[in-house]
Amino acid sequence: MLGDRGVVYCVTNNRVYLESALTSALILRSLEPELPISIGSNLPLLNKLSSELSLTQNNISTIFLNTPDGLTDHPFVSRYLKTDLINWSPYQETLFLDADILPCLPIGDLWRYLDQAAIAMVLDRLPMVEMCDHISEEEKLYTLGKIPALSKQFNSGVMLWRNNAETQKLFTQWQSDWQVFQKQDQLALVRALHHTQISVAEIPRTYNGSPRDSVDLIKEGHKIYLLHCWGGMVASGEFRQFAESRYPEIVDKVDLLMSLVHVS
Repeated sequence: MLGDRGVVYCVTNNRVYLESALTSALILRSLEPELPISIGSNLPLLNKLSSELSLTQNNISTIFLNTPDGLTDHPFVSRYLKTDLINWSPYQETLFLDADILPCLPIGDLWRYLDQAAIAMVLDRLPMVEMCDHISEEEKLYTLGKIPALSKQFNSGVMLWRNNAETQKLFTQWQSDWQVFQKQDQLALVRALHHTQISVAEIPRTYNGSPRDSVDLIKEGHKIYLLHCWGGMVASGEFRQFAESRYPEIVDKVDLLMSLVHVS
């Protein structure tokens, strides 16, 4: 039986991203004391972390994710699991956050966007397909051959949806479209949205903006709820620096978690 609502993260095969997901989840817990949080992963280490320092005491559960034969060591296995989110999320209403999302303020108001549609996302910083610049030219041309160039492009780092027949169809189509190139997931999502014609509620950029974009938003008087440290900021250590400047005690807690299980 599905829980009412909660947040999920997805982590695969990478210690640094596991640390960032744990950091993000514990920061979110400090801002949202009652909101259930789950971390899904194909790493047995996550279950060990849960038992060693009892993430369940923080109402953070772990979900072990099985991957099909041939995809376990796939460089983009995280994208496969992402396109399968609706099948492993334990919630009726799910908020998915990338591991490089830094929560800044409580997010309880975010769920109101599900009053507008069964799925809600933020437009990408480059909001049309013809502007996409982070996916291979081959996939971009393939996509432009199937949908109009001015089609909206949403950023899949923050996604909110209600589990129903409409969104189940979307995720099934998304995974099918991802299988074509088996790399990034965003243009596959655009194609799936076009194919299923599902309505998307548009969430403000204050819930999914980069540190650079957020400077202008703050100058305009907006509050930043979720900061998206994309573009290699986890691997470079910048995500950790941002988190440590705001929540040093939580970064210390994650360091302790990782050291107790002797992560190599």
